[in-house]
Amino acid sequence: MKKYIILLVFAGIFGSVQAQQALTLYNMDRVMQSQFVNPSIDVPYKLHIGGVLVPIAGQIPPPMYFNYANNSFYYNHIFHMGEGSKADSIVLDLPLFMSKLQNTTHMRFDTQIELLNVGIKLENMFLTFALTEKFKYGASLPYDLFELTLNGNMPYMLENKPHDFSGLGVNFTHYREFAVGGSMQANDDLTVGGRVKILFGLANFNTEIKELSLYTDPEDYSMTWTTDMKIHSSLPVYFDYLVYNESGGLDSVKFDLSEESVDAFLANGDAAAVAAYLTNLKNIGLGFDLGASYKLNPDIDLFASVTDFGFISWNTNPQNFVSKGEYDYRGIQLEVWQNDEDVQESMNKLVDTVFNTFKFDLLETNYVTWLPSSIYVGGKYKFHPLLHFTALYRGEFYRKTYMQSFTLGVNSNLTDWLSAHVTWSIANNYAGNIGLGLTARAGFFNWYIVTDSFTNALFPQKAKNLNIRMGCNIVFGYKKIKSNASMRT
Repeated sequence: MKKYIILLVFAGIFGSVQAQQALTLYNMDRVMQSQFVNPSIDVPYKLHIGGVLVPIAGQIPPPMYFNYANNSFYYNHIFHMGEGSKADSIVLDLPLFMSKLQNTTHMRFDTQIELLNVGIKLENMFLTFALTEKFKYGASLPYDLFELTLNGNMPYMLENKPHDFSGLGVNFTHYREFAVGGSMQANDDLTVGGRVKILFGLANFNTEIKELSLYTDPEDYSMTWTTDMKIHSSLPVYFDYLVYNESGGLDSVKFDLSEESVDAFLANGDAAAVAAYLTNLKNIGLGFDLGASYKLNPDIDLFASVTDFGFISWNTNPQNFVSKGEYDYRGIQLEVWQNDEDVQESMNKLVDTVFNTFKFDLLETNYVTWLPSSIYVGGKYKFHPLLHFTALYRGEFYRKTYMQSFTLGVNSNLTDWLSAHVTWSIANNYAGNIGLGLTARAGFFNWYIVTDSFTNALFPQKAKNLNIRMGCNIVFGYKKIKSNASMRT
């Protein structure tokens, strides 16, 4: 049964739709969270306090961030209303779907919960402290995987070429981030800032695939896998992976959750197990954010930043399943399931077939994962004291792919207590992203809500990206910033 659960988990990851995307937030300088993407931003308060650990302000609403991104397709590329005689029906459009796929389709989730953050304004410096829980997970699916699934191996066999699955990847990471940062004015025109982040890894499962291909011989129809890949795992429990050899040959493989590790993890009860998981300090990492803002003239500001440059070393039950070589593939026999026993037996056979085919070696050594780093470069034009125009370029390094976006924005500090932001972005190979941001202060409560994909939330069937960030900070000592921008008519 546990093999069945394992496969359901993997299937869920692959069927689901990592790095932070914060395009509208970048210029929301009345919100301390804007320093998450540019640590040099000058925030106009002497003291900020926020996070879910703060009573009242930390729960209404809860300070959290959620992002979903897909760089290839959206729902209406698969299902949409038909034409002609099918105008009143929803049709499955596989040719359109295939035409929208990239070489590698990246589907990612990013969820963050701010536990605590504090910002303090000193004489010539703004110091910040933040504790954040982060979950990053998703799947990368190569074009040839969809090609094989929908059209089989015949087309590529006739062309005498292999299916290339080297872009395939699965990732799940849960870690806690403790960040200490500061920004200061280097001179009248230049402000610099940075954040040092200590990372505490809690769970990780990811793939590292340099080569994975399937070749079908057009003469005898034999199939051969070529692999050079690793599957990494660092979890509270571990897998049993045993190879049984009879008569000098490989007969079967046991791949299952270790009952011993599960029993040890739950030995003191569920509450103790959860506490042990959340307080694990064995997987330490380090990260950095750097930023700079430069006042070119009274009307134009320039800025740049690099975020999430760092790594985590995984030492809790580390397991590395390594496969490298060429292997004959006999295929998988499809069976009709009559009951739960048939399902379990079929799943067991599938696991055995996969691990028998690729002949994994198990290495129980620690390993390192890198954070997906981002680069931001932009500028602000102060057209009017109450109206600023912005432009922002963002590049992200994610699993052998460099992903880019471009954003234009309009920002207005309408009053001392209210500001509004509107953006238009080309991101995830889609140009229909309209973002909105709003901050409102009442007394010492400062609420904020921001999204890069407001219109996508209204029309999710055409969304490649959905995200939202919201929360409330307690703020003191607001200092009105006077703009030197000239009045224009």
